[in-house]
Amino acid sequence: MTNSILALCRHAPYGNTLAREGLEAILACAAMDQIPAVLFTGDGVYQLLEQAPEAINEKSLRRNLQAMPMFGIEHIHVCQKSAEARGIATDALQLAGAEIVLLADTGAFIRDFDQVLSF
Repeated sequence: MTNSILALCRHAPYGNTLAREGLEAILACAAMDQIPAVLFTGDGVYQLLEQAPEAINEKSLRRNLQAMPMFGIEHIHVCQKSAEARGIATDALQLAGAEIVLLADTGAFIRDFDQVLSF
């Protein structure tokens, strides 16, 4: 019996290590054939935008994000309310090789999982 896993990405991409650690944990799970679902919510939606992290002496998270489809994570779930509250147009949320799925009711989505990893 396989447990269903959700990775909940709630933090902005830079300023601390939570976003990077979360993406690395997602890829590690996928590498071990435990493909998690991924939900970007709150400030985590900023992770999906094009960034210029070198301007603040940070390393880009883009490679980690771009690796997700190669590891079998082909659907990226995004809290629609979080994106709208931050003035982010849905067409700005793109990841090559993955489908962006906007969720109006994240609570119902989260309840469907056996395990939730929060980053």
